[in-house]
Amino acid sequence: MERSERIIIFLTERLGKMKRLSVFIMSLFIIIISGCGGLNNVSVKLSSPKTFTPGKIYAMQFTVLDKQGNPVEGVNVSADLTMKNMDHGTTPVEVEEIGDGKYIGTADLAMNGDWVAAVPVEHNGEMIEDLKQFSVEAKTMENAHKVTKDVVLPEFKLMDQNGNSVTKQDLLGKTVVMTFTYVNCADPNACPILLGNFSNLQQDLKTKGGTTDNLLLVSVSLDPESDTPEAMKDHAKTMNFDRSYLKMLTGDMKEIKTLADTLGEHFEKQGAEVLHDNKTFIFTLDGKLTHEFTGSIIDRNELYQVVTMEK
Repeated sequence: MERSERIIIFLTERLGKMKRLSVFIMSLFIIIISGCGGLNNVSVKLSSPKTFTPGKIYAMQFTVLDKQGNPVEGVNVSADLTMKNMDHGTTPVEVEEIGDGKYIGTADLAMNGDWVAAVPVEHNGEMIEDLKQFSVEAKTMENAHKVTKDVVLPEFKLMDQNGNSVTKQDLLGKTVVMTFTYVNCADPNACPILLGNFSNLQQDLKTKGGTTDNLLLVSVSLDPESDTPEAMKDHAKTMNFDRSYLKMLTGDMKEIKTLADTLGEHFEKQGAEVLHDNKTFIFTLDGKLTHEFTGSIIDRNELYQVVTMEK
């Protein structure tokens, strides 16, 4: 065989191998892209309390969003928990959809520490799994409802039940207990109980001799069109509040939304009704958020202890 023929055969074989390798690499690339497609379409966010009570159910919230940040409903979400860097088995999480892309998970935690949540999500026939890490401490009076996020009161301008202008500066220098309600709330498990917590706190401060000199209770209206200063004042009288350290705020919806968005208070008006989170916030004298009570029902002893501790 001539030298030139051997060279041609050699080059032909090499080109064939390179072509097969290129096809293999391209196929592998397509597989990888296909496998990541679901993960690019949706993302999972985990919100979990920083403390838990041993022996009681621990609740967490998964939020599923598409790549535009819109909530995704009708997704199959599940989760399993394991202790980070420890072999204590797997703790299953029961997950239930509550709407607006939110899914509530409940589990029985064995101990405090660092945890990893494996969160499989089935969306449009594709299965993805995301890993989320979180840490919890056993609940004590000192750390109960304490927040770790760095949040301070934003600038705002509203008016109180007497028609007086109220800004952030009027709240500084006081321990502030704040919630969001509205006068015509029809849900007996929401606004009436949130404001009832204020009544309990005022009673406890009076009977236990707690000082109110640097304390301010604030309820911000979520329905300012209906909640005029006069309506707020009448409502405060109906609740039999001590109004010397109470402000029922109303005013421009943009100002209210700025305040609510800063604190993570979500609300939506549907007709005459306002759907909203049931939360109570505690701020220090310099306007820094330190505690957040989630849910309308608050243990009155815990609320009293946290408020008097901050003063």
